[in-house]
Parts: sequence; structure tokens; C-alpha cells
Amino acid sequence: MRRLLFDFGSETIRMTAEGSKNRKTSEPAVVAHHDGGNIIAVGVEAQRMLGRTPHGLLAERPFAGGGVRSQRLAQALLKALIGRTARSRWQRPEIVVALASGATALDRRAFWLLAREAGAARVAFAQLAACRALGLELPLFEPRGTLVVDVGASRTQIDLLSLGRTVVSATLPEAGDTLDEAIVRRLREEYNMMVGPATAQVLKHDLLGNGSADAVLHGRDLVSGLPRALRVQRAEIEAPARQLAAHIASAIQELLREASPELVSDVAEDGIYLTGGGSRLLTLRKHLPDALGLPMHCDETPDESIVRGLDRLTDRRVREQLLRRGA
Repeated sequence: MRRLLFDFGSETIRMTAEGSKNRKTSEPAVVAHHDGGNIIAVGVEAQRMLGRTPHGLLAERPFAGGGVRSQRLAQALLKALIGRTARSRWQRPEIVVALASGATALDRRAFWLLAREAGAARVAFAQLAACRALGLELPLFEPRGTLVVDVGASRTQIDLLSLGRTVVSATLPEAGDTLDEAIVRRLREEYNMMVGPATAQVLKHDLLGNGSADAVLHGRDLVSGLPRALRVQRAEIEAPARQLAAHIASAIQELLREASPELVSDVAEDGIYLTGGGSRLLTLRKHLPDALGLPMHCDETPDESIVRGLDRLTDRRVREQLLRRGA
């Protein structure tokens, strides 16, 4: 039985197909649709519509916080992604979903239904943090504590792993989207300028990710209502990123208080593994190790680590330890 393995991120859905030469593919997790009606576009085409749709037409993300926000929209996106493969080769596959450790029974059930409606003969789940660790080539199955901090779009997931399982975990609602919203508020309050979340995200990547000293953005002047250009310095938007780093550091401290001294000792020696889109933010890279006094290892290819880990599930021994089948 063929396997299709999925990482359903809030911003991007990624798939790797077992046994296929061109097995990795990804798509922006966005669906455009008439309000309560027909699907208009999915993926890249729908992403271009974010913030640009007329009345009655919506562009939305069907996944958020590690769960399914809209079953109907998620189904349209999943079918489009599976449809890129030769359907005759993928009759009734097993679909494997990488699921966050903080996912609820309702989340699991929603993904199970999603996969079954997409034609899966069987549905299995693998822990997202374990897939990340495999993709980062960490000693997942050894009796050693490994701390993985995944700063995604809609949440920050913190997992302390040992022997292939999460020992303790924490989930924060603050993540990349929170930072985008804070940038939007700061520009509105300081400069009377309104920008959308997509513009704030580009600004975040340019200044806090790539390290540019400044950037020019365009938005709407709240006084005149007219279009306006504004040059923003990196220092002007670093405060929200430092606040995010402080919240994450505090959550890590609380989590380590719940762990055994032996696992904490392992973390003190090996450090923290920062992944997800947040691993690109220079502010987090600097302030987290400063606040915690721990070494920091940053995932330089966060878009690929989970699918690399999912690829490891082709190994029967790894699969037997990580997969759990059923809703």
C-alpha cells in the first residue's frame, strides 16, 4: 500500500509520497471561495487573493493552531494536492498526518475524517515534534532529552522528547501571526498608516529575518485615506519580536520545571533546537539564548525538516515506533 505523508501547517501544506521520484510537493494553505458557496481557487492562486477580494469572495486558511478550522476548505485543498499525482497510482493510499503533541481528540478526528473523505484506505498519525527531530537528525530514540521549539504561523509548540516520545510539552498562541498583528498595530498607532497582514509579513521577513536595516512599504494613510509610502527602520519593529522571545523563554522555563533533573541536564548540555518559520527571525535567535543561558541550534531549512522526517517513516522500524492508526 502506497503512503502519502502530510504536514498540515497553518501557512503551508506539504506532502511527501513514498516511492515516488518527485515525491515532495507543497502548496500555500489558502482557499478562495464565495461566502458559503463555490471554491474559486486553492494554493498559490488563492494566496495572491489574500486581502484583495471583493465583497462576497473570501480567501482563508483552512488550518490553524495544529487543527482543522474549516473541513470544507481543507478538503478542497487536500484533494487539489493529491490530484497532482497520477491518480491511478494512488488508489486508496494510506495517509499519514504529522500531528502536534497539543492536538486534541477532536483535532485527531477532524484529520481522520479529512483523510478518509480524500480516499484514504487507512489513516495514521505521527507526532509532529518527532518528525521534526528525525528531519534534524537528532537522537530521537535514545534515552536523552531533546528540546525542540517550533515557532510556526499560528502557534509556538515546545516539546521535550526522549525515547521517541514527548515527555512534556507546551503550546503558546503567540507565534508568527501574532508578530504580524503587532506590526500592523504599531504602524497604525505610530504613523497613522494601515497595512494588511501580508504586508506586515513581508516587512517582518525583510527586517527581522533577512536583517535589512530598513524597508519601504505601501499602505493607506488613516488621515487622508490615500495611498502612502513609508520607510521603516528595523529597530522600530523589534520590540514585538523581543516580547515574543520573552514569552517563549518564560514557557520554556515553566516546561523545564516539570521535567526530571536528568532530562534538564541533557538540555543544558545539548541546548535548544529552534525550528519553524521563527527559526529565521534574528531577534529570536539572539534573545532566546540570552534569556535562558542555553546553547541554540537553528534549523536553516525549516520548510523541509518535517518532510525529511516523514521520509524516514519508510524505515519499518521507525514506522513501528512512531505511527498510530485510527481516529
